[in-house]
Amino acid sequence: MSAIWEILKITIPALLVFLTAYLIFRDMLENGQKQRELEFRITNSKQVTPLRLQAYERLALLLERISPQSLLIRVPPHDLTASDFHQQLLSQIRQEFEHNLSQQIYVSPILWETIRGARENLVSIINKSAEEIDREAPALLLSKKIIENFIDEENQVIVIAMNELKREIGKLF
Repeated sequence: MSAIWEILKITIPALLVFLTAYLIFRDMLENGQKQRELEFRITNSKQVTPLRLQAYERLALLLERISPQSLLIRVPPHDLTASDFHQQLLSQIRQEFEHNLSQQIYVSPILWETIRGARENLVSIINKSAEEIDREAPALLLSKKIIENFIDEENQVIVIAMNELKREIGKLF
């Protein structure tokens, strides 16, 4: 019995020292890992934040450029038929959207879907307007019809998308 007692007198303190050293070492490793992750996030945010802000700027510009008021000024209806003007407007919207397609990786899925929805809504307004007039009518008539239909829309989707963009930017700061 005394041999067991002697073994326990040596083993128990050794186990306590080992357990204490293990717990301290484990905490040190976890804290070091957390510190490295924090440093990585700080470094990463210094690089990503400017890119995200640039993406928001480009998407705001996209929404502004595809709004009917801006779009109809940039694509002049001079000497075009309504059909040709219709195609040019859709082409312009498609080009603007494709040019900014990569910006979706920097914004939330909700914002991106809102912007896509705004574009699709605008395309449907343009298509609806084109159906309501003769294909060979002057482009100026289509232009007026687009403005009328856009104003008649209850939900100004471009404005909604812009507000969602501003709300998301507000979350960053």
